[in-house]
Amino acid sequence: MHLRTVLLTAAACLMACTSSAETLTSDKYIALMRHGVRPQTSMKELEKMSPKAWAKWDTADGQLTPHGAEAAAQLARWEVSMLRSKGLVAASGCPAKGDVFGWANGPVQRTIDTGNVVLSTMFEGCGLKVGFVKAEVDPLYAASDTALGAIDPSKAKAAILEAAGGSFDAMKAKVQPLMKEMDAILGCDAPGSACSLQNREWSIEVKEAKGDKPASVSLKGPLAEAGTAAQVFLLQYANGFPADQVAFGKASTATDIIRLSELRQVKYDIGNRVPYLAKRDASNFLNQLVLALGTGPRDAAPQGGPPNAKFLLLMGSDTQQVEIAAILGLHWKIPPYLDDETPPTGALTFERLHDASGKVYVKLGFVAPSLDQIRNASAINEASPPLQAAVTVPGCEAEAVDGACPLDTFISIARSKMDMTAVAAVTYN
Repeated sequence: MHLRTVLLTAAACLMACTSSAETLTSDKYIALMRHGVRPQTSMKELEKMSPKAWAKWDTADGQLTPHGAEAAAQLARWEVSMLRSKGLVAASGCPAKGDVFGWANGPVQRTIDTGNVVLSTMFEGCGLKVGFVKAEVDPLYAASDTALGAIDPSKAKAAILEAAGGSFDAMKAKVQPLMKEMDAILGCDAPGSACSLQNREWSIEVKEAKGDKPASVSLKGPLAEAGTAAQVFLLQYANGFPADQVAFGKASTATDIIRLSELRQVKYDIGNRVPYLAKRDASNFLNQLVLALGTGPRDAAPQGGPPNAKFLLLMGSDTQQVEIAAILGLHWKIPPYLDDETPPTGALTFERLHDASGKVYVKLGFVAPSLDQIRNASAINEASPPLQAAVTVPGCEAEAVDGACPLDTFISIARSKMDMTAVAAVTYN
């Protein structure tokens, strides 16, 4: 090898090594967090799925449970310690004015309640609460339920079938063993059972627009029901129900619950993860994340965007997490959960950082308590941390520094993938 080649190679290596070892300093942390443990959203619908009596909750359908609140508080204690270690909030006591901002999905009370538990635990006695819009639908969280993100039913139906591989046959075969197991758990395994998940057709339901209500397209039938049941079993376990009440006592361990959760993941694959549906519903939310990340420490809040806080807590649901991941092509691994799982109080995180020269980066991650940490509402701290995973931004691998994507590259990627016709300014007040 010629000396010139050796020197050039050494110089390139030195530059790469220096870059990869660059110390990055955090200046903003955004958590898109799912609400805490809740009961089923409709006991009436569950009762149609099994002849058995479902476990009774001490909380109304769809609301944050007392146990869920305590588990969320345990995570919040770790969260504030993490933020303090990064220098994003005061080392003790209340944060400086404007350093912390929380926002929730107003029509979904459990997101408000969880957000308030998190903030009041992180900063006890400081009077911090999440804001929200008082409306039937918040287009930030559910744009496709409004004119902003309204879907074309024909395009939506075609997109679902394309995601399924042209028909539902392959997916039916994939989940058949789990559907058989679910039938046995629900008591629907007798020959000719009307509630059997295996013996009914999968279908796509189309509801045409009516008045101010946009059209909707969704999967109906056995897979949708199985995904709902699997999630209810997870929530029963997470809420601390006795083993004989979790999944009717038939699948009551964490391993059982996680295995059955595959049904919900497949449901998402032909639902919220379908690119057309995700873009129509969540481009508006992703745009707010882009605006927040593009706002530096000394910048004014972006017009039509969120306040410029060092810690931005956006309380939502697994719906927003799944859809934003679908738009950007994000994946995470937090075993023993299944890949891309979105547990209660799990958070898709966006950390803004800068190097010594001022170049700005964003690092994505996913943070969630383990299923047993939630079930036991056990302490979450440095010694017993939540599950954490780095999340790679597809298209930014070559430019990444310590897993962080240059901010301008991330923004370019995000904007190229969003449906800008489903984006609008958001007012926070």
